[in-house]
Amino acid sequence: MNLFEAYIRSDSFILIPVLYCIGVFLRQTPFIPTWSYSWIKLTFATIACLLYYGIEIQSVVQGILVTGAAVIFRNLIHNTIFEIIENKMNKK
Repeated sequence: MNLFEAYIRSDSFILIPVLYCIGVFLRQTPFIPTWSYSWIKLTFATIACLLYYGIEIQSVVQGILVTGAAVIFRNLIHNTIFEIIENKMNKK
């Protein structure tokens, strides 16, 4: 059992790429401020978990954990790609 499976339910993992895609769409929308992206994703994930698991505190916790994982993965992907591009530019 890895660390994610210890805290996030296996059927909630599908929300991580969904939240990543929502973040991509939000970044292409010029009139939505950057600071609100995470709040919008958190709201979406919490509502989705409440609808799927029912009204219980564990649903809210799952929404928060899934949003956190999506934000961390987005930062990892973005920073890795940015670092690779920056290294290529410095070598030229």
